[in-house]
Amino acid sequence: MGDWLFGTIITSILLTTGWFFFTEVLPRMAANRAARRPEQPLTALPGVEGPPPLPIDAETQLSTTKLTHDRFLEEADELILAARGAGMFAENMLAEAAEKASDAVKLRPGSFDANLICGEIAVRRAQLAEPDAAVGLFGEAATFFATATETKKGVIDTYVGRGWSHLERGHRLDRDQAEAAYMRSIEAFSEGFRVNSHNLFILRGWGIAVDGLARTVGDRAPQAIQAEEDYRRALAEHRGGDHELHTWYAEIRETAEPLRMPMPAVRDRY
Repeated sequence: MGDWLFGTIITSILLTTGWFFFTEVLPRMAANRAARRPEQPLTALPGVEGPPPLPIDAETQLSTTKLTHDRFLEEADELILAARGAGMFAENMLAEAAEKASDAVKLRPGSFDANLICGEIAVRRAQLAEPDAAVGLFGEAATFFATATETKKGVIDTYVGRGWSHLERGHRLDRDQAEAAYMRSIEAFSEGFRVNSHNLFILRGWGIAVDGLARTVGDRAPQAIQAEEDYRRALAEHRGGDHELHTWYAEIRETAEPLRMPMPAVRDRY
């Protein structure tokens, strides 16, 4: 009887110990081993190192940047063209084009083409925007055109773009802000005239800006008088003073409502 009882106790102890080992200890050991980070990656062979990184020379880097920059501008151009017939979707396409052109500027901040396209896109978006948003977009356009002017001197389109962007701002602002916008527009057109005294877009935009300034501050204000004198001197220089712009300017000064003209295209790609 005693031997049987002793054997039963021993068997129970062994069964309990085995059950505890297989249900608690062994699973924990397996889990800890699985969670432990291996001493070296399984895919690496001992004593074998990976190839060193390939150096990229400056010329290759510049070439790659230029190719990427050009591709961004191509995509922006495609979106601009598509937006012309996109109706209610035009704004979305122009916004996407703005992102592409902006990426090109980030790659090459001094790029004439990228800044010129950014200015054009901002103008197109402003023409579709509400008045408050349009003022900001025309301001961005003027900045892009000014950068393009500094990047490549003597390109008349940049002066037309900058002058007309400030002109459109003046149309949408009041009092002191409108005066400042018209004055900046006059300044841009005056600079453009010194580059090319025969460009009609410069002379017509300049005349509209002088008219807008006079209507804002009054015909007898010193700044309006000075601006008109400077403009008339430019007309006298243009083609020797014998042309129809004298009559055109006199007519817009006499109308009850100011003249509004759409901004001319600043690129001849289309």
